[in-house]
Amino acid sequence: MNVQEFWQETRAKYSNYYSENTKKVNYIAIGVLAVIGLSTYWTLVYQPSQEKTASEKIARLHFYFKNDSMNMVVKGNKSLKVTSAPTIADDYSSTRAGKEAALMAGIAYAKIGKPKEAIEYLNKTSIKDKLLAAQVMAMKAGCMSDLGDDDDAASMYEKAAAVDDNDFSATFLKKAGIHYEMCKDYKSALKCYDTILKKYSATAEGSDIEKYIYKVKALMGEFNP
Repeated sequence: MNVQEFWQETRAKYSNYYSENTKKVNYIAIGVLAVIGLSTYWTLVYQPSQEKTASEKIARLHFYFKNDSMNMVVKGNKSLKVTSAPTIADDYSSTRAGKEAALMAGIAYAKIGKPKEAIEYLNKTSIKDKLLAAQVMAMKAGCMSDLGDDDDAASMYEKAAAVDDNDFSATFLKKAGIHYEMCKDYKSALKCYDTILKKYSATAEGSDIEKYIYKVKALMGEFNP
């Protein structure tokens, strides 16, 4: 069979298939076109529009956030046409501005003493910067501690310390150790304190970490002065 005969036979097969399955093929084609159309609309029209609207709304909040007006941030003000950060975060969750609003809402809730709400919105953030990501995790850990979830707080502080290797890591590790102690998980606490001694002895936390190590070892029955 030469090439021409091959293509003729192939076209004939597809022609026969289409004749026998016209409705099925048309439905599939319409479905594919609909998906492509919706995807194009979302990418080129809807998403940019949402991003623009969210950015305009959050711009009004920056002044209040910078001036520590956290009640305004979480509640907004209709008369002043200020949309709250939680509303922006919920309504525009797929946008960058929406995720920024979630961060603002989380910080604001933490500052006004609503740790449960703070965690909810901090979980909706998406941060690439390692230093800021670690700070957010530490803030969540603080909120967990406020809620009495000391074990989860300890674990979260330890995770925050592992995000990036810097002096903040010592702070987070010490807080993790203290919370592990509160849970009577002395082995995990000792691990955190030993890491500070080995890697961050030059930090403020490292300057007195040996007394924490001695205390935990005593609690574990391993310290004999």
